[in-house]
Amino acid sequence: MIRRWRRPRSPLSVLGDHRFRLELDADEQALVKRLLDQLRGLVSAADPDDARVRRLFPTAYHDDLEGELEYQRLMREELVASQLGSLDAVDEALDAQALDAHQLAAFMRSLNALRLVLGTLLDLDDDTDHALVQPHDPLFAEHQLYLWLSWMLEHVVEALHSGLAES
Repeated sequence: MIRRWRRPRSPLSVLGDHRFRLELDADEQALVKRLLDQLRGLVSAADPDDARVRRLFPTAYHDDLEGELEYQRLMREELVASQLGSLDAVDEALDAQALDAHQLAAFMRSLNALRLVLGTLLDLDDDTDHALVQPHDPLFAEHQLYLWLSWMLEHVVEALHSGLAES
């Protein structure tokens, strides 16, 4: 039986001098790596019209189809490369003892991308109340994962803010 996720201690500590320590246990690290590998495959192979990645590459010209097609032609490759670059930086960071601000910012972008994809798959909106999702719901585990990713993202943003504010 899957239990409701509870917030443990902070997954990050600020070391000073724009350095951070990511404190994930082996299972959490394996989960993040697996999710990032899945995201890498999705970003690399996805069609621009794939609903799962639409939020990662939002429409630039809502009322101008020709402008949007030109934007996608010019920018899509660069946007995909940027996403993949962030994922590569996170892979390196997960194995490191300490992360610099650049690696932590890449981790933040990757966590947010995971949340966007998962939120799309779960059809979440601002009114979604995860507390109402019961353990017998077939998507209960995915909702708990979304909450965990949100919690991680919150701590990364706080660590970046406090770590950069120290200087």
